[in-house]
Amino acid sequence: GDLSAVAEMREAFDRRRKIIWQMLNDIDGVTCIEPQGAFYAFPNVSGLLNRPIGGRTAESSLELADLVLEVAKVAFVPGEAFGSPGYARFSFAMADDDMIEGVQRIADLVAQG
Repeated sequence: GDLSAVAEMREAFDRRRKIIWQMLNDIDGVTCIEPQGAFYAFPNVSGLLNRPIGGRTAESSLELADLVLEVAKVAFVPGEAFGSPGYARFSFAMADDDMIEGVQRIADLVAQG
């Protein structure tokens, strides 16, 4: 059958991959290698630990995930779940606008200190 829908989905995920990668790298304290084949980014967030964010301080990515969920209302999976403390897993299997808003909420929270 017609595979145009597959091409559209591939383009959408590629676009989201590039957007989330750039947005995460633009957050002070976050470094992210470019995702290659999955539907998530796995940035190093250790630069956000042990510093004030939202009036609180997280000592682990697990604590950071709780802080971000409570304050910015954005969920991500802490790296501890994958045996990688100091990292975080962000899915980009969602609408562009929702993904952009979520990462921007985190960026705004970090910028506030």
